[in-house]
Amino acid sequence: MHFLRYSILLLTATVIFVSCLKKDYESPASTASYDPNLTVQTPIQTFSEMGLNMAPGKWRVLGDTTISGVVVANDQSGNFYKQIIIEDSSKAGMILYLDKSYLYSDFPVGRKLYVKLKGLTLINYKGLPEIVYSADSAGNTTAIPSGLFGDYIVKASYPNVIEPVEATIIDIKSNPNKYISTLVKLVDVQFNNASSNVPYSLPSSMASGTSRTVEDCAHTANVVMYNSAYSQFQSYNTPTGNGTIYAICSQYYSTVQVFIRDTTDVRLTKPRCP
Repeated sequence: MHFLRYSILLLTATVIFVSCLKKDYESPASTASYDPNLTVQTPIQTFSEMGLNMAPGKWRVLGDTTISGVVVANDQSGNFYKQIIIEDSSKAGMILYLDKSYLYSDFPVGRKLYVKLKGLTLINYKGLPEIVYSADSAGNTTAIPSGLFGDYIVKASYPNVIEPVEATIIDIKSNPNKYISTLVKLVDVQFNNASSNVPYSLPSSMASGTSRTVEDCAHTANVVMYNSAYSQFQSYNTPTGNGTIYAICSQYYSTVQVFIRDTTDVRLTKPRCP
């Protein structure tokens, strides 16, 4: 997925990227506060609910309306591919499927965006509402072409902060529609014994990704954390302690999952629960 032409540029980019991986998200050079204040006719929640109410693989072409949200996840660590996730003040989120690599350079976490939906497609893709360019009768999707980003996406102010909603594993599993594609804060959690102190994911030669299990301290509930084999943290070992995990709530068909943005989202520094 990386196509830098010259090896020296690849080496430089790799060194810079890896050195920053364990840090908080770096601020891009631009800190523009300009907001075009486009009219937002519909909250993200409307389209999230619409997509969730469709059967997987079903879709509809959208009319002339605009949504707005702040980027809460992108492809910076490689755990998301050709996707950014935006969330608005109503605490509803939506995936945008975009045909470009290194999206984080244009759409850093904290960037406010307006998305003009006319002509784009809303699909229930394997259980998740997504905004894509088009879809076919089999439910296959086409990402929004990079050359058309300017037709649909308008950048606004940066930086902005969206506070995650604190939730329990039981909360997100009992009412997933409330949390889908939003940033949540799971407290008093840990990796279970089988998923503790092992690589976040098997290597790409063995699998495209790996499910690890996160449990609550009372051992009453657990949830799958899915990690891409192409993420920059694939080989890092999961922590053994207890604490807080920030994650994007997701689902695969009807199975609730969570995705971290990078390992700074995993803050398990307290003693492990027995």
